[in-house]
Amino acid sequence: MEKLQKSPDYVVRGGPVSSIVHIRKFLTLSIGIVVVVVGLGVAVFVSIDELATLVPFEMEKSLSHPYTRALPGDKMMDEYLQGLADKLLAVQKLPTGMQVRVHYVNSSDVNAFSTVGGHIFVFRGMLEKLPHENALMMLLAHEIAHIKYRHPLKGLGKGVVASVMLSMLFGTAYSDTVDQVFHDTGLLTTMKFSQNQEIIADEEGMRTYYQYYGYRNGISDLYRVVENNQQHMVSGLFYPGMQSAISERMQNIKRHYIKEMQNDRHPLNPFPARIVAQLHPQLCSENIK
Repeated sequence: MEKLQKSPDYVVRGGPVSSIVHIRKFLTLSIGIVVVVVGLGVAVFVSIDELATLVPFEMEKSLSHPYTRALPGDKMMDEYLQGLADKLLAVQKLPTGMQVRVHYVNSSDVNAFSTVGGHIFVFRGMLEKLPHENALMMLLAHEIAHIKYRHPLKGLGKGVVASVMLSMLFGTAYSDTVDQVFHDTGLLTTMKFSQNQEIIADEEGMRTYYQYYGYRNGISDLYRVVENNQQHMVSGLFYPGMQSAISERMQNIKRHYIKEMQNDRHPLNPFPARIVAQLHPQLCSENIK
């Protein structure tokens, strides 16, 4: 019995040394797993803008479904805005599978914004301020550019995109993630684009505008509306804190195009009569009188 107790085989197989070895292996493996998971999380968080472009657009579209389905629609205005957007999309090439849907919002807020899933919202208050259809086309070109470069998804914040990315990596049902992330429906309209993203959308939008019309006359009229109505603007093209940056964006536009804008004498397109009647019914009534 004494010989058995002193046997090395006994100590290694069932004694205290064996237990210590197993504990060390368990701790090493556990720490390794934690390090890998934390490292993966940090990598996702740090490179979130690049990773956001890898999120399938179909998945991004699902993020906005609960909210866009509930929107009250105005068929005439929706079709009018969508028709203009489709003309721009013919020259502003988007990645395969990416789609844009434009919605009219019957609200006096002077605003317009793009959001996840390729949705653009244009408010009645904004349309009432625009002097002609060309300014509206520039606005739509700007918002389409945000969608093209996945700015809405990035603009939701690193935490949101990280949640979506991790749900993809680990194969979890992202519907649960969506429900948690968008529990506050206001999140869709309070995203913030960086100043750099706004400038990218400005420049891409102006290129598209020029490709469509062949001239740049009318572009600056949109930004004059922006400058004159900053205090009323909420998000998207006019997000909170953007007031101080609007002037800088205007200077950037002028540096690039002011000479061509000044020398351009192309006629600008008025809004169709049916749209004017919808936006300014009082003017139509006065004309009838």
